[in-house]
Amino acid sequence: MSRFALFGTLALAAVVHLGAQPRAHKAHEHGHAKLNIAFETTTGTPVGAVELESPADSILGFEHAAKTPADKAKQEKALATLKARFGEMVILPAGCKMTPAKVEVHVEGQHAEVHAEFNAKCAGPIAGKTISFGFAKVFPKIEEVEVQMLAGTQQAKLEVEKDKGTLQIAK
Repeated sequence: MSRFALFGTLALAAVVHLGAQPRAHKAHEHGHAKLNIAFETTTGTPVGAVELESPADSILGFEHAAKTPADKAKQEKALATLKARFGEMVILPAGCKMTPAKVEVHVEGQHAEVHAEFNAKCAGPIAGKTISFGFAKVFPKIEEVEVQMLAGTQQAKLEVEKDKGTLQIAK
């Protein structure tokens, strides 16, 4: 199965199993982001996907479409930071690496959202390990993150406030 097919399958499973709202109907609240983490299995060499949705203001520092050269440069820098430092924001168990699959800005009327997808691959089992968070260290305007995880047969949900909170992956 390709990484993108896996991401789609796992993301859909997370939405179905964890009761996430469809994107078109979600609330837009500054300082709040949503994170979906999905791993097909927690044994062997797990592969998975991580998806972040955030109001653009929390990452870019503004909410409108980037039109001026200054806004375009600021957006480019912020998205590059997101790609380069995402592993500091979502801290997977040792031996796991994330690579960006898609990072983009969606503008709808007065609101803009940053949508980022990352592929994850772990060198060994993640069962019994912990996932922690460092969003505010990289983007201080992100104060709260609603995290949903599907790892093997485990489903978990967590509200992370100012980087406090961890997810324990079941053994």
